[in-house]
Amino acid sequence: MRLQKSTALSEIRAGERGAALITAILLSLLLLAAGGTLILTATMTGITARDSTAEMQAYYAAEAGVARALDVLRGNVQSNPAGTRASFHNVLCSPTRWTATSGNVVNVSADAVSRFQVTQIVDPDNLDSATNCPIASYKPARLRIHVLGLGTRDSRKNMEIVVDRYTLDYAVNAVVTLPNDSGTPMPFTLGGSNVTSTSGADVSGSGTTLPAYSVSGTDYNPVNNIIDGCHADGTNCGNGPNVTPGDPSVLGPTNTPSFLASVKKARDFLYGANGMKQAAIEQGRYFTSGPAAIASAASLGASNPDGVLTFVDGDLVLAAGSPTGQGTLIVTGNLTLNGNFQFNGVIMVLGAGNVLRNGGGHGDIFGAMFVARFAATGADTDTFQAPTFNTNGGGTSNIQYSSNAVDMAKAVGGHAVKGVREY
Repeated sequence: MRLQKSTALSEIRAGERGAALITAILLSLLLLAAGGTLILTATMTGITARDSTAEMQAYYAAEAGVARALDVLRGNVQSNPAGTRASFHNVLCSPTRWTATSGNVVNVSADAVSRFQVTQIVDPDNLDSATNCPIASYKPARLRIHVLGLGTRDSRKNMEIVVDRYTLDYAVNAVVTLPNDSGTPMPFTLGGSNVTSTSGADVSGSGTTLPAYSVSGTDYNPVNNIIDGCHADGTNCGNGPNVTPGDPSVLGPTNTPSFLASVKKARDFLYGANGMKQAAIEQGRYFTSGPAAIASAASLGASNPDGVLTFVDGDLVLAAGSPTGQGTLIVTGNLTLNGNFQFNGVIMVLGAGNVLRNGGGHGDIFGAMFVARFAATGADTDTFQAPTFNTNGGGTSNIQYSSNAVDMAKAVGGHAVKGVREY
């Protein structure tokens, strides 16, 4: 009986022969698949890493190309041959005068692994450069620049940047703008025809003529009477100052600069997080007194062909010089015009809002002026008070619109990058 049971068990397990081998083979196949997957994953990771490195090289090369192009526009790169200013007109119409914008492939790294090429420079607002470039007065407001970055493994990245010619964007609709919401006529004196002249005819030759003065409705009649050679009330008329055009314009929603639309906006323009005071601090051009500004390395920008931003948080005497200063001048205290001064650009007397002509000699301002009186702090509902504009001092003075000087003033501090994208 015992023998019969053993034989029966053997017969039952006879069909299981080779199962261990099959199991071993299946496990081996599983391990082989896992190992193959690991090898494939490692290989793909290596390839991806190399491709990613190449893509990053191309991307950073494109960024370097953008930075080099901006360096050209900011005047930090000498032209070849030397002597050509990197104006928007020149960079658009003669890009080959600068290596970065020439259209040639430029090495970023010493081993020439990373390279860039500026493939296109256009005026996005007027693409007909063939017609516009021969016109000397043509000044594109914006440039769109395409840059190709090149890395290893034939990697390529395309970047586009749009650059605005102005860091400051505001309308200039009159030679001298004087808002006054107080209801009280402002003190306004120009002197006789042999003392003061104000002209809205563009000295830069564009053919544009702006109003000489732009005032609030309350001041229109008194200012118009004074321009006509009378007292503010229209009496005692005689020889008037030399003002062209002869009638002031009235400030309204369509011709008031955005930063003078309200006292709140004027304060934001001066003291906001991105205001002019902060910009001046970042450029090292913020001063608490006029003498400090004049004594600074750049002074008021007289020797800088592109002008400078000068923020004087106090009084300033603009005295002798040819020119005395250039660019954008902001004075929060009293501005005194004295002697043989000359300023090219935009003068903003915002705060105390007092302009006084004093002393002998002859003074010139080519560009535009904004004069407004308001407290540095206060309620958002505050209104502009009556400014003072008195050029009835000794000597003579001339204030004349200059589109070139205004253009320079708006661009102080470099150009504004409006957008960058990869495409």
